[in-house]
Amino acid sequence: MPVLTPSLNSPALSPAGKRQHASHRESAVAPYLLIAPFFVGFIAFQLLPILFSGYLSLAEWNGMTSIRFTGLQNFIALSKDPRFWSALRVTLIITVVCTVVGTAGSLALAVLLEKVNDRLASLLRVIFFLPSVTSVVVIAYIWRYLYNTDYGYFNVLVQQLGLAPQKWLQDARLALPAIIVMLIWAGLGWDALIIAAGLRSIPSEYYDAARVDGASGWSEFWHITLPLLRPTLAFVLVTSVIYLWGIFAQPQLLTGGGPLRKTQTIAVMLYEQGFLYHKFGYASAMAIILSLIMFVSSYLNFRFVKAEVEY
Repeated sequence: MPVLTPSLNSPALSPAGKRQHASHRESAVAPYLLIAPFFVGFIAFQLLPILFSGYLSLAEWNGMTSIRFTGLQNFIALSKDPRFWSALRVTLIITVVCTVVGTAGSLALAVLLEKVNDRLASLLRVIFFLPSVTSVVVIAYIWRYLYNTDYGYFNVLVQQLGLAPQKWLQDARLALPAIIVMLIWAGLGWDALIIAAGLRSIPSEYYDAARVDGASGWSEFWHITLPLLRPTLAFVLVTSVIYLWGIFAQPQLLTGGGPLRKTQTIAVMLYEQGFLYHKFGYASAMAIILSLIMFVSSYLNFRFVKAEVEY
């Protein structure tokens, strides 16, 4: 037989019971009030803009006139736009090179940090982590100074080697590699610290057993460290790929997408089409395509890199 709970105004409840019941209702509502600001912010500043961008990708709008629905015309125009394919190629090159070289370099750096004494390792971690907490704008302008043709430090080194100074950011052949070098340097410390944390989570008993069996340092790395580090490497790869596919500030500040669009990424072209030419529908279509690329790339990374590991 179901038990009926008296309401707050029921005469069956004493004054003390009414207060207890009201307190219970308030305690049940309080958690939802505490998390409400997050959901309000998420809906207002993320979900609604995403939905609006998806709608704009199927329309034509310059920000001032009324929105005109055009269906898939923006996506068809993108498929025929050589500038978009060039930006896609540039972004793909940056993503692949920075992910592969950066992850390999971070892994090597993390292994080296584990080999030195704790005091020196702590100092090196702080030094390597500094670029991660420094403003992207500051880093870009520092490297822009280093790449300066007339007084940049890199050209000083080049001249000391007896070579002619290079136009690092003005030469169409050198601009993209110059940006890639800066991006690898900037992300090296952050990824190395994450990988170092993964290394410390591997039980030392595995290495002790391997040494007893006479395994070499390379065998330990290949058969113990790398397999047990795969979940950490999967996280590093996924976060790096998502960040690099949407890279904007560094190429925009260093070269503005030039010379000859050789460093124009999808995000830089999206900004150009949307906020310079006011083609918000066209820019939204690029944003949708970029989001799909990020999703597929992340899924493939999780699918082929991540593995369940039991110690």
